[in-house]
Order: sequence, then structure tokens, then C-alpha cells
Amino acid sequence: MQEFEPEADLILIGKRGEAADFASLHLGSNLERVVRASHKPVLVASRAFKPVSSFLIAYDGGPSAEKAVDHIAGGHLFPGLACRLLMTGQPDAAMKAKLEAAAAKLRAAGYDVTAGIEAGQPDAVIARIVEQEGIGLLVMGAYGHSRIRTLIIGSTTTEMIRSCLIPVMLFR
Repeated sequence: MQEFEPEADLILIGKRGEAADFASLHLGSNLERVVRASHKPVLVASRAFKPVSSFLIAYDGGPSAEKAVDHIAGGHLFPGLACRLLMTGQPDAAMKAKLEAAAAKLRAAGYDVTAGIEAGQPDAVIARIVEQEGIGLLVMGAYGHSRIRTLIIGSTTTEMIRSCLIPVMLFR
């Protein structure tokens, strides 16, 4: 990957490796390593192709989420697709301001954006919204914590890749 990454715009990888049929909830052993090493967006493909008509950005206001918003607003990846910008947690003035700034950036780039804050655990809220709204692609920051913290506490990134049956585009 490191050899070809400088010339690539995007890294595309599957969720699972050779043993995919035997362990449907397990992710491939190289997935996290590739995402953590990449300086480019990583698209984790879903098993079955479905046309994408809308995408959701799981937005937490952090650097990787900002990178995702900037990348989408500055490029031509998703023309004509509806955008759902979602924050989770208890809303406060700072969260609302960051969310509205991100929504404004996407709107200025021509996207039809629905932005909001939903209370609850990020992995549960994101999965519910993806299912309820028929979202076709999830965009999010990836692995914002160290491997040790992820091992002890768990990872929203890993849970989203595992539980969502749609492609997931990750930014670091």
C-alpha cells in the first residue's frame, strides 16, 4: 500500500479477508492497520453493491471529521447526493456552532445538507439513522484513539464497519 498510496486518491479495501464466510462479524486482520497507516481516505466496501443516493457524515468536530468535511466540500465525490450531517451526544453551544459551520461549508459546495444532533451512544445512534433513513454510504473519522485505548474500551470505527451493511469511508 505504501508504494502505491502517493499516486492514489483513495484506498479501497474489503471488510474481511479469506475467512469471511466463516466469521461474518469479524473484520480482516489488515483493515485497521491499513486505515491507521493511510494518509488518504479509505473506502471499506460492503459485500453487496447498491447504488448510493445519500450519505451520512458522522461528525464529532474533531480533526478527522473536519478532514472528511473539507475533502467532500472541496471535491466532486458525491454530486447530487443528499447529505446527512450527524453529531451525537448532549448538544451544547460549541457543538451546535461546529455542526452549523460544517453544514454551511457543505452547502456552499452545493450539497443538500440535513444537520442535527442526536442524544445517545454514537455507534447505536449512527446505526439506527443509517437503517431508518436508508443511507447508502457512511463517512467518518477513523480510530481517533490509541490502539491500547481501543483494545480496552472498544472502537466506534470498528463497530460501525462491523454493523453497517453499507460502504464506510474513513478519514484520519
